[in-house]
Amino acid sequence: MDEFKFCPKCGAKVKVTAKFCPKCGFSFAQLNGGAPQPEQPISQPQPVNQGDNGGSWFSNHHHRNWLIGGILGVILVIVAVTVASSIITTQQTQAKKDAMIQSSALKESAKKKKEAKENKTKKELSSSAVSVVTDLIQNDWDLDASCDDVTITSSYGDNQYGGYAKVSDDEGNETTVDLTVTDVKYDDNVSVEIDGDGHDQLDNTFYTYDDDDDY
Repeated sequence: MDEFKFCPKCGAKVKVTAKFCPKCGFSFAQLNGGAPQPEQPISQPQPVNQGDNGGSWFSNHHHRNWLIGGILGVILVIVAVTVASSIITTQQTQAKKDAMIQSSALKESAKKKKEAKENKTKKELSSSAVSVVTDLIQNDWDLDASCDDVTITSSYGDNQYGGYAKVSDDEGNETTVDLTVTDVKYDDNVSVEIDGDGHDQLDNTFYTYDDDDDY
């Protein structure tokens, strides 16, 4: 009958003749040399505990960095918007100035063209009105005088102009009378009307052809 013994290390039941424990590998020879030495546990390095203060410092520092970054970002946005707004305002102001200058230049150019056209019309009407005034004085009113010059001074609208005519005779008598000149465009002609007491003024200044015959 087999005899058994127990492993002093793990308590396994083994044959009495066994030199090693088949379960844990314990050497039974150690029983003859004395009690087995207990194994020294291997110490594991303990992690350094930063403690609550370290974690709190990191959290506060991280939060402060985010806060500073946010403030700087807002400042940069405000500066960018301000600069962009200033540039846009300057450009708009300059554009308005340029538009006003251009508009003023166009108005001035149109005004000069209109004045030049009107002056040309006045000059042409004045020249054409001289013979019409002479014909009116001599043929309609039978006066021994002629028109030397017509000057147009204003525009009444509707192709009518106001001015005066210088009239003289061979005797050295002369006078001026106010008149209205009408540009009859459809007939390509000029109509003249002597204003106010111009007729009486001419009668008192110049002789009629009948008076000349008496001499």
